[in-house]
Amino acid sequence: MRRLSSLLLVILAAIAYPCSAAAARVTASDAGATHAYLDAKIVSQQAMVAAEPAELNAIHALAAQVQAECPGILAGAPPHVKGEKTNQSTYEVDQELLSAGFGAAEHVEHPADALFARTVHHLRWSNPKLTRLLRDLASEQAEQSAIPLPNVCSDMRFWVASGFNTVSAGTKAFLHRHSVVASITLIESEPNEPATALFNLNALVSRRLKPYENHADRLLARKALPPEPKLTDPAELKALTPIFEAVGAVLAALGRSDLPAA
Repeated sequence: MRRLSSLLLVILAAIAYPCSAAAARVTASDAGATHAYLDAKIVSQQAMVAAEPAELNAIHALAAQVQAECPGILAGAPPHVKGEKTNQSTYEVDQELLSAGFGAAEHVEHPADALFARTVHHLRWSNPKLTRLLRDLASEQAEQSAIPLPNVCSDMRFWVASGFNTVSAGTKAFLHRHSVVASITLIESEPNEPATALFNLNALVSRRLKPYENHADRLLARKALPPEPKLTDPAELKALTPIFEAVGAVLAALGRSDLPAA
């Protein structure tokens, strides 16, 4: 009877305190890497919050440059018709314009992105797949924010001169660079992982880091990896509105105001 009672207590303890039991199995090396990663993530986030005014200024500066060099150049471009598929060149131009608008802000973030990537590349977990994933994600963001902005006016003049049928070599090169950077990270699904996790990077990283966290780092993880913004949330949408409006100003200066900025 005593043996069965002891076994029952062990089972109940495992059910009641699964996190503590898991934390006890975390090696010091893994816990140290996780703590360093979370600390670096928080520092990076703080730097990006501090950079928000400069990001808006960078996008507005791009809008002012376009307004000075090629105002309304796309006013005669074929309009976007809801429900109709655009041709390839129009699609590529749209991609360039949106990437350039948001890219102006990302350039401001690059120092923080590069510092975070350097930090993560010095970390290692006992799980090679986790190490590779976190390093690749950090590298991808740093590489993306380092992509030089295209010469928007030159590219748009070429497109207009082609009768809106062919994009410039500059446009092609810019989009190719983005495509190469976007292929840096290969995210493989794991057993029992919801498919939606692949589209929410903070949730994905949080889930995969959890087995390597000490109990003391649970709160730190929630701070470092908060839920990503949802455009359906009025508060989140309000916070993102200045960025969308700034990118919209770039498009409006080009005469492409029918292209959504998000």
